[in-house]
This record gives sequence, C-alpha cells and structure tokens, in this order.
Amino acid sequence: TYYVQSSHIKKTTTNKDYTDMMLRDKSGTRPVKFWGTVKDLSKGCFVFVAASVEEYQGNPSIIARNIEIVDEPDSLDDYLPIYDGVSELVDDFYKLTEEILLLEKKTNDSTCRLLIDEVYKQGSFFDRFIKNPGSDGPHYGKVGGLLANVIRITGHSFNICKLYNLEDNENAVILTAALLCRVGCADAYEFEDCMPVMTKRGQLIGVHNLTMNRISSAIRRVIQIAKKENKIFSEEIILRVLHAVVASQKSSMVKAMTKEAIILQGVIGLDSEVSDALDFMDNDKNDGEEFTGFDPRLGRRYYR
Repeated sequence: TYYVQSSHIKKTTTNKDYTDMMLRDKSGTRPVKFWGTVKDLSKGCFVFVAASVEEYQGNPSIIARNIEIVDEPDSLDDYLPIYDGVSELVDDFYKLTEEILLLEKKTNDSTCRLLIDEVYKQGSFFDRFIKNPGSDGPHYGKVGGLLANVIRITGHSFNICKLYNLEDNENAVILTAALLCRVGCADAYEFEDCMPVMTKRGQLIGVHNLTMNRISSAIRRVIQIAKKENKIFSEEIILRVLHAVVASQKSSMVKAMTKEAIILQGVIGLDSEVSDALDFMDNDKNDGEEFTGFDPRLGRRYYR
C-alpha cells in the first residue's frame, strides 16, 4: 500500500490512456505506470498495488497490474520518511549547547546562552524542531531533517573555528549563529499527509525572513531578561550573531564581513550544494548511463 504523490493520465503511442504515478512510502518515491485508468485516483490517495518490474530501454520500470484505492492507514509510520539516528542527533544538539556554556564561563558573557535558551525553550518549539523536515526535498525532507541540517552546519562550522584558532568569543558567536540560522524552517516546512511541503508562511514570507523573525523576537526577550536579572549582556555579540545569520545566504545583499560570517556562509553553501547534488543523483532516472541527466540548479551532469 502506497501514498499517491502524483497521478496523471497520459496517452500511449497508440492513443490509449494510461496512468503515470509517483508512489511514496518512507523509503522514498518511485515512478509507477498502469496501463489503464483508475476512477477517482488523485494525489493524496492511498492505493494497494500489485506490480512487477520490467525492463524498458535498459532501465527497470515498475508496471502496476492492479490498483485499488484504500482507506488511509491508522498510522503513517510506514510513510513518513525518517532521518537516520534522530536520537543521536538530539544528543549532538545538547553537546553543542554545552560548548556554549563552557565558552560562557571563559568569556564571562551569557549573551549567547540566553539567546539559544530563548529560541529553543519557548513552549513546544523544540519538540517541533526535532521532528520537522528541513526542506521539501528528499535529503532533509524527513522527520528530523531540520535537526540533522542544523547539527551538520553547526558541527562543521565549529570544527573549522578550531582549525583556524578563533578566539572564545568568536567561537561562541559562530556556534550561536549556526544553531539559529535555520530555525525559520520550523515555520516554513511541514508534513502534508506524509509529504514534506512548504507552508503558506514559507512561500509568502520565506525561510530566511521567518528565521530572522524568530531571532529578533528572542533578542527582545533576552534584553528584557538581562536587564531584569542584572545579567551580563553584550550588544556587540548580538550584532555579530545577527550579521553571521543575515550574511549566511549567498544571495544576501549583506556581504560576510567577520570570521564567523565567512565560515558560516561557506559551510551552508557547501552543505546546500552537496545535499542538492545527492538528491538529484538519487532521483535521476538514467540508471543505465555513465552520467546523470542535466541538473539545472547546479548546471552540470554527474558522473556515476
């Protein structure tokens, strides 16, 4: 039984109708053809499929012999794609926040820790953060995808800081900026049935703007807390964190002008390019060829 991601009626060379579908479960998506039509079949249905694999032009092709629309399963566990090792990723998140605590003691500045706490400890946000997809693509479009994306970006950024011997306050800034640079994805992406999709807010406002909205709200609360509880608070640190996040996108009109911003922008660009390329290669249909089809986003074909 599969989820119908898309369904289209097409014509054969002999002008007969056939159904071209994209079916989905937690392992991913597969194109399936059915030599006929199914009444009321559309995106969002669940279907029972009996099929066989045939060779077409040297490539495997899934041909459905029978299709029946069925009720939605009681549980979508078999259909929601899950990022490997989510519990370990949660542990990694806490380890990175512990690094911020250690740096707070070294620098005698609690700004970064207060900011992280304000963003991630608000209501049920952290529970949503660790379950949300990080995109509507295959690589991060999974349960735990956003968490995996943030952990990867933060871990790589922090390791590069060590290689280049950045100072403690710079390490604190980049850890904080990296942990915050994708928080808008929690508002921009969600699961519709079992598919990762961009929300209306994501489409109308944009991931980066949603990220800045969350960070700006947290900063206002941090300033109030710091004044009320007489805690050490640095406007300079906040400014550097904001600059690193704003400049982290290569499309930003603000150029990266600090060590932290330059490193974060480079890591995000690398992660984005690698994940996009892997997604394209995994979903390319030219299985029998040495090279994939042309990837218009990155402007190249890939050698297998």
